[in-house]
Amino acid sequence: MKRLLAVTALLVVALVPAAASARPAAEKPEPLDGNAVISFDGVGAIELGMTVDQARKAARRGIVVRPEITKGCRQDTVLPRRFGLSTLRFNKKIRVLYVTRTAMPTAKGIRVHDTLNRLKSKYGSKLTERGSDVSPQTRIFELQGKGGHEMQFSVNAEERIFQIATGLRPEVDFPEGCA
Repeated sequence: MKRLLAVTALLVVALVPAAASARPAAEKPEPLDGNAVISFDGVGAIELGMTVDQARKAARRGIVVRPEITKGCRQDTVLPRRFGLSTLRFNKKIRVLYVTRTAMPTAKGIRVHDTLNRLKSKYGSKLTERGSDVSPQTRIFELQGKGGHEMQFSVNAEERIFQIATGLRPEVDFPEGCA
């Protein structure tokens, strides 16, 4: 009996470290990169509704916080600037994310500088077109998501996308952000 207990104790001592080392360590999230996908929920690890601190931690990137433009409203820049990613915050929560450079695609591969024809070929009848309140040469193509989420593609006179915005209504419809 004593021998059985001794063998069992040895097995436990030998197997516990092996089992512990077999468990994967808690992995840090990957930093936001140029392959981050634009979705109805946000861009990569940055989700709509996050605070700046939550977004910094999730994306493992710096965010340049700008002064308040109007009461409770700010427009911030996600670093590095080459991603062309910025935020619109109301009452400390990210409500809209804007992409103005080609780095980040949508789930269907649409990027800034793609043509209107390519956008229509990917999303077709799901797109709703409207004019812009800011410029007569700009057209906005909207995709409606669930729960007040919306994605907007701003298209210029040359029929190229120059901005992709994903956000919550009504803020995503504000043509000049906080102004």
